[in-house]
Order: sequence, then C-alpha cells, then structure tokens
Amino acid sequence: MDRQSKTEISGIQTTIDTYLFDLDGTLINSSKDISVAVNYTLEKLGLTPLPEKEIIKHVGYGGKKLLQGVLSTQDEDLLDKAVKIFREYYFANPAEYTTLYPYTEELLRKLKKENKKIAVVTNKYEDISRQILEKLGVMSLIDIVIGGDTTEYKKPQPEPVLYAISILGSSPEKSIMIGDSETDIISGKQAGTKTALVLYGFGKKDIALSHNPDFVVKTPEELFRLFS
Repeated sequence: MDRQSKTEISGIQTTIDTYLFDLDGTLINSSKDISVAVNYTLEKLGLTPLPEKEIIKHVGYGGKKLLQGVLSTQDEDLLDKAVKIFREYYFANPAEYTTLYPYTEELLRKLKKENKKIAVVTNKYEDISRQILEKLGVMSLIDIVIGGDTTEYKKPQPEPVLYAISILGSSPEKSIMIGDSETDIISGKQAGTKTALVLYGFGKKDIALSHNPDFVVKTPEELFRLFS
C-alpha cells in the first residue's frame, strides 16, 4: 500500500536529515494507560466508564480534545474539571502499561548512528511525553520533544513542526513528519515536509489517507525496513 516504492523512499534518505515522529500510535502504544486515566476521570465525575476502543478514537488531538470527545460536551467548566482530574492521574501514572512498538528503538538507534536529527512532535503534554520516553529508555535517542503545550498552536497547525525544525537547525525540505493521523499529515504538509502515515496506530485511517501522505506504512517493522 506504499505510496512510493522502497527504492524511491531509500532515494530520499540522502536528502532527509530530520525525522519528526508523532508519539501515541506511532512510537508508543499507550492506549491502555490513556483509557485507564480517562475512566478514572469519568468515575470521579460520576459518569459511566467507556470501552478502550471508544476512548482511543479521540486520541491525537490533545488532552482537552480527548476529553471533549469522550464527554461529548462543550461545557467549559466541566471540561476544565475533567482536564484537571485527568492530568493529575495521568502525570502520576504515565506508563504503567505503555510500550514501544516493535522496531521503534532499533529505528531510533539506527537514525542516531547515521547522525540524523530526531524530534518527537506530539499533541500530548510535553512533560508527560518526556517522562514516558525516559521510562521507556529512548529519551537519549531523541534530540527534542515538542508537546501540545510547547508552542501556541498544536497539530494540525504547522507551528510545532516548524519550531522543531528550527531548533534542530534543519529545513522543511530536509525533513519528514511521521504519524498515524491526519493531524500529522496536515501539519507536515503545511510546514513543507515530506509525510509518512503509519496505519498501525490510533488515527482515523480514511481521513488521514484523504490528505495524500507521501508514504504509507502498514507495520512498525515496515517503517524500520523502509528507512533502513
């Protein structure tokens, strides 16, 4: 299902020096920890817990959007209360069940060995993203973490992508944004980078595909192989 062949992908590696990765659904499988934190929040609000698959549909747009989708509400007071409960619980329990996807550490080590620049650009809070990456033992392989609260705007706006590229001293033409949702593809395209969509994550695949990513990857192993 790749938009371009392995040969074509390998060909751009000589021009790409900066790899920008989404976090949830791309580098890490965090679905259970997020679901546990959301259901804890719902319980504290006196609401009924939801199945994991229902919660994960709302991942990728930041904490407030996650809870807004789960609660199906525009009530700002309720959302503020929910965000506070969620953050306190999730920050205290960031990676009880979260794991790296297979081949993730190998890919990061390979890119680091080749002196590539590596960023995580996520809509997750920056602090908790760092905590999780530290706990999973790969923070030392990542040059910079840009969270949903690092810049004024989140993905799908281009600002966090452009900010990461600027800090790393690179350029959009030499960068690729890799993620599992349309927010990653849109932000990368608006920033002027190449884009790669991974199909194994949490994102809405049909919506993401409609934005015409440059590359489409089915599995973590395939991601590793394509950039090897």
